[in-house]
Amino acid sequence: MASYHTRSFSFPSNSHPVADQLDAQLCRLRSSQAASTSSLTTKLNGLNDLYKCVEEFLQLPQNQKTVSQTQGENVVEQVLDGSLRLLDICSTSRDVLALSKERLQDIQSVLRRRCSGELDITNEVAEYLKTRKSSKKIIKKCLKDINTVEKTNESIAIENMLKDVQAVSIDVFKSLLSYIGESKKSSWSFSKLVRQRAEKEATTSISEFDVVDATLELINQKKKVNIEMSQLVNLESEVQEIDEVLESLFRHLIKTRSTLLNVLSN
Repeated sequence: MASYHTRSFSFPSNSHPVADQLDAQLCRLRSSQAASTSSLTTKLNGLNDLYKCVEEFLQLPQNQKTVSQTQGENVVEQVLDGSLRLLDICSTSRDVLALSKERLQDIQSVLRRRCSGELDITNEVAEYLKTRKSSKKIIKKCLKDINTVEKTNESIAIENMLKDVQAVSIDVFKSLLSYIGESKKSSWSFSKLVRQRAEKEATTSISEFDVVDATLELINQKKKVNIEMSQLVNLESEVQEIDEVLESLFRHLIKTRSTLLNVLSN
């Protein structure tokens, strides 16, 4: 569940249009995060757009003056502390995705070299599953760490904005980490995963990782199951798409943190 409240920040009636834009963007992202049909990339793109608004908002002289005041310093410091965790999780997620992509490409490379006879992919499958096992441990730790971001009390509008931006960021990153690392339990049958994947237009509950992991796990167990090239290509494409958004988001997180540090130092 999200830790933020559904609210508007009640900026002054003569506030800058950027404030209204920020409020609207945050509301859209809340709605997207709450909707079961919203894809992970939709949520990440929404978070990316939100931080663009935050950057513009924090560049306004009046807002910089407000943030730099002593009464808001404690909240900003807490936001800065939380931003380090978000940056670390964003970076870790990209590392995990890069490793998964590399292993997927190894399997695809073997499949492409197949001619009339069978070409063994046992080693490549074992390496992929080993990487996924390690990745899931890392993801589990990240999910634990992200919950340590401190929650603060109600304060002025700008401070509320900073807290709510961080809260929705945490929620989106939880969705990301769960999608990458929390595959369905082994009790889920392979046929059920495949069937639900085919119905993915109606639900986003099934990860591309789930289907590929389940297929390769059966191959690793010497079951008579074939991995389709399209499955690997689809997952690799999705990994690439997510990573591109994360790369942009990482830059925005750094820029926002830098702006807050500069404001506090003035």
